[in-house]
Amino acid sequence: MSARRRERVNALIGEVNAVSKVLMRERTSYDSQLIPVMQYVVVSCIEAFLRYPAAIEVITGAMSPEEIGARARRPGCQADSVFLWGVANFFLIGRNVMGMVDPSLDTVERTDTVLDFWSRASRTYRGDGLLHAADAGNRIHAFDEATLVDLAAGLTPVDVERRAVLRKAIATLVSHLFLLYFDTRVGHGDTGPYRLPDGRQVIVRDFFRMGRSDFGWSEVAAAVPFSGLTAVLAFDGDVDLSVTDYGTTVSDPEDYLEHLTGFALYTTDGGRLEPVADGDLVATAAVARSVQKAHYRSIVGMDRDEQVACGAYVYFTFLRPFAEIAGVADRIDWTCPRDTPVDLYPLVTADVESPERDPDEDPYPLYD
Repeated sequence: MSARRRERVNALIGEVNAVSKVLMRERTSYDSQLIPVMQYVVVSCIEAFLRYPAAIEVITGAMSPEEIGARARRPGCQADSVFLWGVANFFLIGRNVMGMVDPSLDTVERTDTVLDFWSRASRTYRGDGLLHAADAGNRIHAFDEATLVDLAAGLTPVDVERRAVLRKAIATLVSHLFLLYFDTRVGHGDTGPYRLPDGRQVIVRDFFRMGRSDFGWSEVAAAVPFSGLTAVLAFDGDVDLSVTDYGTTVSDPEDYLEHLTGFALYTTDGGRLEPVADGDLVATAAVARSVQKAHYRSIVGMDRDEQVACGAYVYFTFLRPFAEIAGVADRIDWTCPRDTPVDLYPLVTADVESPERDPDEDPYPLYD
């Protein structure tokens, strides 16, 4: 191991620590009464630590991280900020866990493979050479000016009545995706805020894999008419907006939709932006509401290990959109869990309280 390589890896871990420490401290905690979320997250991170380096070698053997990051700069692409964050952090969380079990598995070389991919793809995806949204004042400008012009071209005014309709439909889609992704908030993601020539701010919100997809349980959502939707939300100047690395809009005042003045909706299911009418949005939300009820019943019927496997698949496959861009997703085994040690599995999936951690402590140790 060269000293230079160790220094580079430690510098990247330091970059992750600086941002993730704040995000983890600020993130609203959630304890599901339906699904063992903490348990499946740990399993997915163990799998990421054990398997991401080999999977990334397959991906980078087909396409450079820079090209992948550049190709991700388009509406409807889930290789976004939160999935980039997950690729780095899930591996590092798994490193923390497995370091207590078998420290010999933790090498600078394996960590370098993952963090080198993450850093190079991140810098290109953001278009500004930065690693995190936090480095840019909590802005994610993933779309270039030409794309933003295309997105803004469909904006139409929002009055009180339309605002109420949009608010309800958007909330329904978010709720549907939350359950479809096994009590995880990554089924939708925001970029922005962008600035329009007229001075308004824009948030672009993508809704991903809303219907039948690679999720083994997604047959329940087969009736959802769109796989993906891209919403463009324009706001007046009376609201302060930012977007975190989690792809989450933060605003002052908190209810930013009260300041919504323009709205447009598209789908990229056909490979290009195609407008979607308000009526189709409302109809999609109605189907999603029905699907959510059916999916809830199906989850209730699962045993605990099935729920863990489904949730772990959601997190482990944060790497999958990048493999899809590179055209090698079918060359990687996405089965999850697969490599978690048999004797470790019951320990990390047991019902225990999350250990207390110092919110000011760096989440990931550096290499000596």
